[in-house]
Amino acid sequence: MLTLRPTEIADAAALAACIEEVARERHFLASTVGFSVDQIEDFIRFLVGQGGVQLVALDGPRIVGWCDIVPGQLEGMSHAGHLGMGLQGAYRGQGAGRALLAQALAQAFAGKFERIDLDVFDSNEQAIKLYRAAGFREEGRKRRARKLDGRSADVLVYGMLREEWGGGD
Repeated sequence: MLTLRPTEIADAAALAACIEEVARERHFLASTVGFSVDQIEDFIRFLVGQGGVQLVALDGPRIVGWCDIVPGQLEGMSHAGHLGMGLQGAYRGQGAGRALLAQALAQAFAGKFERIDLDVFDSNEQAIKLYRAAGFREEGRKRRARKLDGRSADVLVYGMLREEWGGGD
């Protein structure tokens, strides 16, 4: 059984390993490589300091997924957050992503966020289905925005406003 909790600085090495594993699949994240432990530590500190959301999914002591919502940094944009998430392959399709997303949205909309947006590759049908089921609406498409391994992918832009959120129902 998976447990979800806020990320801690002590999670940086395990989270870096988890992100690296998903990034190396070369299909789901914008980056095809992960981040250093120092970069992850800095990111966690940044999110905590800025009122962002950072959650991890654990199978026992092992981090197998994450979800974060990064607040906008420009004046007039701090009410909006950008969502990113990932889950190791063995844990997809079992409800872990849905649980991570629901908890992250609950935290975000209970706090300062009035809007959450995200980008997803059009080839990531499972994630698109998850986001739509959660209430995200497609707001745009960046045509052939990614070309990797000889294949092009569109980037879909999704958004949700606080008043559109169903509260995790």
